[in-house]
Amino acid sequence: MTHALRALVLGGAALVLGCTAPRARPPAIVELSPHGELVDLEAAVVPGYVTVIDFHAAWCERCVVVDQRLREAVARDPGIVVRRVDIGDGTTPVARAYQIRTLPHVLVIDAGGVLRHRLIGADALTAGELARAVSASAGPRRSPGP
Repeated sequence: MTHALRALVLGGAALVLGCTAPRARPPAIVELSPHGELVDLEAAVVPGYVTVIDFHAAWCERCVVVDQRLREAVARDPGIVVRRVDIGDGTTPVARAYQIRTLPHVLVIDAGGVLRHRLIGADALTAGELARAVSASAGPRRSPGP
């Protein structure tokens, strides 16, 4: 019996024997470090998705614009996730560990985990566009493996 036929016989139930349900999309935007604590950026990268690491601070006006543009990119492309890291006053453990001296500071990491862009200062204003371009270059989106 084919998978489609099994589904029909089961009344269209979500569970089809021999098949696995697609994974749910991870949260689109996550605040990793709300108070400048040290975070593990490698663990924050989401396999199978373009991951944007957005270093920011409440006092950074350009960071607000970058955040808006990243939210627009995430809304348009489900293959992008954003992980935000608040560096506080710039002397926090996370700022020191990742040597963040200028804001905004954004990393764009492709679906395979490779750093594709490091954007600092005004260049970070293009982060949303670049993340969409990296996502588009990956081809059709597939669910990450189990």
